[in-house]
Parts: sequence; C-alpha cells; structure tokens
Amino acid sequence: MIKLYSDGHCPDSHRTRIVLAEKELPVTIIEVEADNLPAEFLELNPYGKLPTVIDRDIVFFESSVVNEYLDERYPHPPLKPGSPAERAQMRMAVLQLERELYPLYREMLNPRKKKEAAKKIATYLESLNTYLARQEYFIGEQYTLADVGLAPILWRLSSLGVDTSKWPNLEAYMDRLFERPAFQRSLSEHEQMLQDF
Repeated sequence: MIKLYSDGHCPDSHRTRIVLAEKELPVTIIEVEADNLPAEFLELNPYGKLPTVIDRDIVFFESSVVNEYLDERYPHPPLKPGSPAERAQMRMAVLQLERELYPLYREMLNPRKKKEAAKKIATYLESLNTYLARQEYFIGEQYTLADVGLAPILWRLSSLGVDTSKWPNLEAYMDRLFERPAFQRSLSEHEQMLQDF
C-alpha cells in the first residue's frame, strides 16, 4: 500500500492527493505539519519536503516528481496526454505553475506582500480566462497533471479574497475541476472549510 505524508493546508500535498484520488489507489495518509515535522519523517526524508510518498519501500518527494511517478506506475486513468508534444506542453505548464503561480500564492499569505501579489494573480487569472475560452482543460480536452496543479490554488482563491466572477471561462473551468468526484475526495478537512470563508 502507498503511504503519503501530507499537510492538509499545503497546495503541493493537495496536488498529490488529487492524483491518488483520480487513480482510486489504496493509500495511508499521514497528516503532518510542514513547520513541525516529526523525527521519524525526517529520517525518511531529510529534506523535509511535502508531499512525500513511499511506494514499494522507495521514497519520493517533490510534488511534480511524485505525481509523474504515480501516473506512470499506475497508468489508469492517464493524467498525461498521449503525444510527446502535448506531454512536453503539460510539463512546461506544471513548471510555469511552480515558478509563477505557487510563489504568488505564498506571497498572498504574507500581509506585507499581499496587495502586490493580488495584482499579479489578477493579471495571471485574466490571461488564463482568455486562454480557457478555447478549450475545456489546460491541455486541450484531456484532464492532465497541469489541471491537477492548478486546482489547489484555484480552490484557495476565495479564501484569499480573490473574486473570480469577472472571468466566466475561468469560473466554468473551476466548476469542471471542483465537480470531479476525485477532487472532492482529495480535500482535507481544512480545505473543505476554505469554501466557507
């Protein structure tokens, strides 16, 4: 059985919980706090990175690495496109999310940086809204790891005070992501409460 060390507040951990839920894999989830990691966890992963997955006695961490591993090891349903060009597109999208959107999310949590980060996120979302006018998911018509990467941040927007009502394509896309049964199953207790804010 797969063992997942996950922080219920962390969007990176959420990404991996989505993948596990999409695959309907048996998993033991061990909830830990990123800023208070137990010694036993640090013995497994001295880098202290979450999420961390143990599968067949092999330890994996870094969300994008973990998620690609899970998709290749357990290929049904596939979360990567079929063609090499689309897979490269998906990997570039995930990399861009990790370099741009995830740091902006973290800045939004810092009261001193929130105002500037909110402007940058609005610009990003405006562009995403335009892009999504042409397709159902981030890479065409197939739900992929790029969508998995976007979903946790989009889920947290309302709790950060970001109003998405002026971007109808984005809101329709968010509905498609959030209505997926796997997404609903992936939510931690904390994440379920975010929509109540």
